[in-house]
Amino acid sequence: MQVVSEGYVGFVTPLKNCVRMILLAFALVWLPMTADARDGGDMPERLRLGVIVAADEGARERVEPFRLALEEIADLPVDLFLLKTMGEAVEAIASGRIDYVRLSPSAYAAAHELCACVEPLVTAGPDDFPARFYAILVARRGPEKSSLADLAGTRLAVGARQAVTGYRVPLANLAADGINARTHFSTLVEVRDPLEGLRAVLDGRVQSSLAWSTLAGEAKTGYTAGTLNDYYVAGGPGFKDLEIVWRSPPIPYSAHSLRTDLPDALKRRVRAGLMDLRREAPDAYLAIEPDLPGGFEPVVHGDYRPVLRTYEDDFAALLDPSGG
Repeated sequence: MQVVSEGYVGFVTPLKNCVRMILLAFALVWLPMTADARDGGDMPERLRLGVIVAADEGARERVEPFRLALEEIADLPVDLFLLKTMGEAVEAIASGRIDYVRLSPSAYAAAHELCACVEPLVTAGPDDFPARFYAILVARRGPEKSSLADLAGTRLAVGARQAVTGYRVPLANLAADGINARTHFSTLVEVRDPLEGLRAVLDGRVQSSLAWSTLAGEAKTGYTAGTLNDYYVAGGPGFKDLEIVWRSPPIPYSAHSLRTDLPDALKRRVRAGLMDLRREAPDAYLAIEPDLPGGFEPVVHGDYRPVLRTYEDDFAALLDPSGG
């Protein structure tokens, strides 16, 4: 019985290998065909564009150049849906009422948390520098450069609990770096705004403060934009006495997002068209990004990791210890 058994196994194993080779060869031929079918065969009849308008009564006319450009890029009719708030935009794309919307980084993270059904294509920037900004921690400059370890047991100025770069992103990403702000610092002191935080550092009320910056351009002027630049431009005293002790990973400014259930071919087409939009149709670009005229850059889901962390269970108790 043992010999028969061994002979049977010895026969079946090469047979299985042969079958596997046949199946593999079939798969190599079949996969491109199925990919093409998925990419090109499931195109929607129309694309539904959502735009946040707040109280802008002329929004429909303002965004019309972008809608027309998107029709040409997607090679599809584009219907415009006007949305009053960022929250409504998140709900609309998560529920499938729209296919495309420009979201803030935190709104993109919220939409992903709701449904994992959104995919970012591009982000816009304010200038020709990389379209990213950072949450930062600022302290008073000493004889030697300060570190987070040097600030243990001191007072940290933070924003309100809903503040993205003044509270949520830095606390979550400090924790990801191994620093629990609630135990590392003696007290978290809430301040009115980031500029008040810098003033509190300089007058000794706290030893460090959370802020934000592009970290692009000249450090001597507080970079191109952010809390340090605002303080420099305002002529705030003691600017040269401030230094950055910590920075978060880079965060994109916006997230032009499509639903993930749209065909990959359409996503590639829209991303490529958006990348050329500032050059090919500057009026259409500015119709959708009037405050970020620097052009589009490609992004992927992982680029929003610093903000996505703020919705993860691992950081929930840190960001809202009351559980409310």
